[in-house]
Amino acid sequence: MNIRKMMESDLMNLYGTVSDPDVMKYIEEPYTLDKTKAFLQNAALLEKPLIYAAEDDSGNYIGYVIYHGYKQDSIEIGWLINKSSWGKGYASKLTEELVKKAKLDGKNAVIECSPEQEATKHIAEKFGFEYAGKADKLNVYRLKCNRIIDDDVTLIPYYRNDEEAFPWYQDLDVCKQVDNIDHTYDIDTLHAMYDFLSSHGNCYYIQYQGKLVGDVSLRDNAELAIVVCKEYQNKHIGRKCILDMIELAKEKGMYKVKANIYSFNTQSQRMFESVGFVKTSDEWFEYSLIDSKNNP
Repeated sequence: MNIRKMMESDLMNLYGTVSDPDVMKYIEEPYTLDKTKAFLQNAALLEKPLIYAAEDDSGNYIGYVIYHGYKQDSIEIGWLINKSSWGKGYASKLTEELVKKAKLDGKNAVIECSPEQEATKHIAEKFGFEYAGKADKLNVYRLKCNRIIDDDVTLIPYYRNDEEAFPWYQDLDVCKQVDNIDHTYDIDTLHAMYDFLSSHGNCYYIQYQGKLVGDVSLRDNAELAIVVCKEYQNKHIGRKCILDMIELAKEKGMYKVKANIYSFNTQSQRMFESVGFVKTSDEWFEYSLIDSKNNP
C-alpha cells in the first residue's frame, strides 16, 4: 500500500471515486466534475492536505484517505475506496498505516462515520477505537495513542488543561530552568508555548502514577525539552521520558536529537549526559542516532 499527495493529474481518478453513488451512499450526493475539481483544489492540493491518494502494491489508484487535524490532541482519519477495490482488505491496511502515522505525530486518532456504516464501525472497533458520542449526527470513534513507558509513566498527547499545567509554570525555579527568566508564565504565554510545541512536533503530558506532573516534547527540528514539576523531580521520571523520546526520534527517522540546557542547570545536564547525550557547546547537548555506539 502507498499513501501519497495528490496531483492535478489525479482529477479523473478522484472523480471516479466521488461520483459513484455506491461509494458516496453514506457521505453525500455524488459529485459532479466541477465539484470534484473544487474538492481537489480545496482539500488535496494544499501545503498540508486534508486528503491523500491511496494506491495498491502495484501503484494503482484505489481511492483516497483522510488525514487532518480534528482537535488539538487528535487527527481525523478515514478512507473512501473505489467499489472495484472493495473486499480486498484495503480499508484495514489503510487504517493500520494511518494509525501508525497518528502515533508518530503524537496525536490521538478519530474516525467519524454515519450510524449506518457498519463496516466502518467494525474496522474502528477492530483497531481498538472506542465510541465517543456524536458530532453533526455522525458517530465518533476515538483511539488514545498514549505512549506507555512503564507501569508508572505514560505520555499523553497534549490537550489544553490549564488547571493541571498552569501551576507548573508558576514556580520561579522551574521557569528559570526552562527559559532562564525571573518571572512566571501568564496564561497567554502558556498557551502560546503549547500551541507552538504541539504544531511543530510531538508534545505530551507526563502522567506519573495517574497524575499529570509535567510535559515533554520532540520538535520537528529534533530538539527535546522536558519539564517535571518540582515535587516530582528526582524520581527518574525525566530520564525515562527522554529515553522514550529518543526511541520516538528513531521511529521518525531522525539522525540525532538535541537539547538546549542552560549552564546553571547542572541537574538536567547530568541527567541528559547519563543517557548518552554529548555536550557540543556551553548550552547544547546532542545524541546521535546513527553512530555505532548508540545505534541498536
